[in-house]
Amino acid sequence: MQVLTITELMRLTRTELCALASQIAAKLPTYPEGSPERTAACTTLLNIRFVLSRRDLSP
Repeated sequence: MQVLTITELMRLTRTELCALASQIAAKLPTYPEGSPERTAACTTLLNIRFVLSRRDLSP
C-alpha cells in the first residue's frame, strides 16, 4: 500500500474520503503488525482524518 499525501487527499470529495477510509480500515487487520503496508495504511488513515477535520473548519 502506498501512503496518500494530504495534498492528494485534498482533491477528493468528502464522500470519496469516507469510502477510502472505510476500505483501508477493512484491510488493516489483514496486515501484520509492524509491516510497511500496515504503517502506510495507518499513515493514510491519519491523513484522511486530518483532511476531513480541516474541511469541517472551512467557512
